[in-house]
Amino acid sequence: MSSNNNRIYYSREAEIQARRERMTTVMLFMVLGLGIGTAMALLLAPSSGKEIRSELGSTLEGGLDTGREAASTALSRLEKEFAELRKRVEERVNER
Repeated sequence: MSSNNNRIYYSREAEIQARRERMTTVMLFMVLGLGIGTAMALLLAPSSGKEIRSELGSTLEGGLDTGREAASTALSRLEKEFAELRKRVEERVNER
């Protein structure tokens, strides 16, 4: 049996939502990897411990701020999209 025959078909809205969720996950891991790479570069840099700690602290603080902003923006967008999707579903249910 072909794997295409076993495929579950979703609505276009569900497919778009799934793509957005995948992109959000990809972006999250990209930012996380960038942060880890930055931390490793700072730890392996030929600077004094005090300089490295200072740079690492400011880099991590900036990364956390950026992450919080991105999470807040994504949450706001998802809440808005969820409300719109809910409205469309209710409209379709009421049509029947």
